Amino acid sequence: MTEPKSLEDIVEPEPLQGATQTSGPVYVKDPPAWSYFLTPAALILGSIVIAATIWWTRDDSSGPGSTFDGAPAADAISSVPTASPAASAPAGLLDTMKNYARQIGLNEEAFSQCLGDSANVAELNGDLQEGKDLGVTGTPTFFVNNKMLVGAQPTAILEEIIQAELKGSPTTLEGYSAAVRELAAAGRFSIVAKKPDITGAAIEGNPGAKVVVAEYSDFQCPFCKQWTDTSLKAVRAKLGNDVALAFLHFPIVQIHPNAGNASLVAICAGKQGKFWPMHDLLFARQTEWAALK
Repeated sequence: MTEPKSLEDIVEPEPLQGATQTSGPVYVKDPPAWSYFLTPAALILGSIVIAATIWWTRDDSSGPGSTFDGAPAADAISSVPTASPAASAPAGLLDTMKNYARQIGLNEEAFSQCLGDSANVAELNGDLQEGKDLGVTGTPTFFVNNKMLVGAQPTAILEEIIQAELKGSPTTLEGYSAAVRELAAAGRFSIVAKKPDITGAAIEGNPGAKVVVAEYSDFQCPFCKQWTDTSLKAVRAKLGNDVALAFLHFPIVQIHPNAGNASLVAICAGKQGKFWPMHDLLFARQTEWAALK
């Protein structure tokens, strides 16, 4: 296991838009990142031909975008409710997500209906609020039980923290490597009083595992994709009775306008038992759907 030699090997988390940097790489944002998801500023991707009402987050009113993978552009989208400013979701985005649903074998009618269920928006808001309460300020942020790790750190760092938890959950920094202690000094690793509630979260491995790696993530975040591409495989190799992986949604829609949409898509895939295939597909194809305007 190769240990990073210095903080030069460490990747910064994705900050919240409009954040002010305090001491060290800690980003503060007020109001909460998801605060306008269900407010009048939120956008409804109105009545589609299939008659599903789909909630999407957009803070602009961009017009039709490009198509994807040969899929036809989305049908004309009805105007939003009078309580919201006139706007539309990016043309092609909905078709793109439906295309992904087909690729992983989802029931399309159930998927479309799920996208229109505001209870799923409440689920997103719940993850965001709890993350904020726990001190999450950027993505990705990990909780390995009650050990908080900020940013897309090298795989070796996360592996070390997992191994320490398996051996007995340290209560001080003494048992960690110099690299982890350096992260702690920089405010990127800490032992915290509370760990996330993973009830209802998408989980790989044993939900009752001794060690749970809970990731607060944003599907449109490039650092989250970097971690997924470089470290997820190694973490998955450890999953089983003793180690589990949980995904918690933290879409920063101010700088990633399609992230909320992607989270809803993943949640709805999860309703059909396919959260993780959709998770993997969304990150693998991030540059395609994230670019849709």
